[in-house]
Amino acid sequence: MKAFQFFGNKDLRRVELPEPEIGENDVLLKIKKVGICGTDLHIYNGGMKVPIPLIMGHEFVGDVAKIGRNVTNVKIGDRAVAEHVIGCGKCLYCQQGKRNLCKNPTVIGLHRPGALAEYLSAPADLVYTLPTELSYDEGVLTEPLSIAVYAVRHEHVKVGDTVAVVGQGPIGLMVDQVAKHAGTVVFGFDMHDDRLQFAQQHAYVFKAINITKPNFLEEFRQSIAADGADIVFEAVGSDTSGELALELTRAAGNVTILGVFEHNVSINMMQIVKKELRIHGSWTCIQTFPQSLLLLKSKAIDTVDFITHRYPFTDTARAFQEASTDKINRIKSVIEF
Repeated sequence: MKAFQFFGNKDLRRVELPEPEIGENDVLLKIKKVGICGTDLHIYNGGMKVPIPLIMGHEFVGDVAKIGRNVTNVKIGDRAVAEHVIGCGKCLYCQQGKRNLCKNPTVIGLHRPGALAEYLSAPADLVYTLPTELSYDEGVLTEPLSIAVYAVRHEHVKVGDTVAVVGQGPIGLMVDQVAKHAGTVVFGFDMHDDRLQFAQQHAYVFKAINITKPNFLEEFRQSIAADGADIVFEAVGSDTSGELALELTRAAGNVTILGVFEHNVSINMMQIVKKELRIHGSWTCIQTFPQSLLLLKSKAIDTVDFITHRYPFTDTARAFQEASTDKINRIKSVIEF
C-alpha cells in the first residue's frame, strides 16, 4: 500500500508498505480523509519524540474493508471513524475507565502506524460507524470535536457561565461551539485577525478579541466580564497563552489547559494562589465520540467552512510544509485519498 512515513525533522517520504494485518478483534479501514493536527505538526517540526519511521495521522475517516472474526459493532462497507488511544488495560487508570491517562498507552499515529496510508488497522472497540447523515468531511472532524467535548464536559459548564477560549485554531473553535451549545457566553482570544473574524462571522463567540491590541484586557472587562471569565480554556500551548489564561480567569474560577507544549513554560504562580484558581489539564479524549457524532448529526456544531485547505494524498509532504509555515486564513488542512 502507499503511505507517507516520517523519518525525522520535516522529513516525510512516500513509501510502499504491506497492507496491515488484523487480529480477531480488529478493523481494517480504507482511509478516505486525514486531518493534519497540531500534534502532527509538533512531530513534523521535531518537537515530539516518536519512533522512526512513523506513519502519522490520528484524525481520520474511512470505509471498513475487513473485520476480525470477533467484531460485531461494524460491518464491511460501513463508513467509520475511530479513537486513537489504546490503553494497556492493566494500569490503575485503564481499570478506572480513564484509558486516555494510561501509563503505557499505544497511540495511533504516534506509537503505531497512523492514517497517512491507504489502510489502517484499529481495535474494534475504538471504531464507530459514521451516521449516514454525515459526510466524510464531517467524519474527519469528529476527533478534534471529541477533544473539545471532553474538555468542556470535564469542566461541567452551566448555562450563563462566561467562558474565554485562548487560541482560535481548530480545537479552540470547536471549544467555542461546544461551550456555546452548553449555554455559555464565549469570548475568543487570538493574535490572528483571520481566525478571530472566522469565529465572529460564524457566531461561535459573543466577542472575538485580538491579544496584540494594547487595550485588549480592558475591552474584555468592559464587556460583560468585569471580574474575568468563570472558565478559561487554553488551546495554544505557549508561555504567553498559559499566562493569559490565568489573567483572564476571575477569582475562584477554573482554567483548563488543552494546548500541547513543546517545552517547559514559566507562569506567575501567585496568580493561582491569590485568585484561588482551579487548574485542570485535559488530555485527548475518552468516550466522547458518540456525543460528538450526535452533535454533528443534529447540526448543533457547524463545520461547513472548517476545512480551508485540501490536498491530494500525493501532496502530503507539501501539505505538512504549508500547514507548518503558512497559517494565514487556514483553519483545518485535510489530505484526501
